[in-house]
Amino acid sequence: MFSFPPVLRAAGISLLASGSILALSGCGTLMSVLGEEGNVMTLNVGDCFDEETMNTALMNSEITDVPLVDCAEEHDSEFFHSHQMTGDEYPGDGEIQTQADELCSGDAFTDFIGVSYEESETYVAHLSPTQESWEQLDDREILCYVNVPGEKVTGTLEGSAR
Repeated sequence: MFSFPPVLRAAGISLLASGSILALSGCGTLMSVLGEEGNVMTLNVGDCFDEETMNTALMNSEITDVPLVDCAEEHDSEFFHSHQMTGDEYPGDGEIQTQADELCSGDAFTDFIGVSYEESETYVAHLSPTQESWEQLDDREILCYVNVPGEKVTGTLEGSAR
């Protein structure tokens, strides 16, 4: 199985995390503007997209939809796990990040891809609530996605053992 050297994997994870942070901050801005319009609050496990296109769209406050791609078409990312957090008080960015990291690279990843995250050639990231979306929109969802860096795929990544 193809594997990235540890240095490249660490660099890739850092870049992916940066993209995810951009997506998260954009998502909070989007949700405050969107209200009930757009699909940002209705993304589902199994939806596919191109990460770069999503990050670009989320940085533009005019966008009302995350640009999804039919999974039968070329894409590099797929939402694979959703988790609803509980509680009335926003737990803080650090706690959400910790929970999301554990959820997205743990058993849910292994069950979806078919190998552990450590053995995989893919990366994970997530969308999660901001304090603003938590308080204003009752947003409690951590939505994990898998990304195939530098490659386009067709079909689902479920069971791909990549």
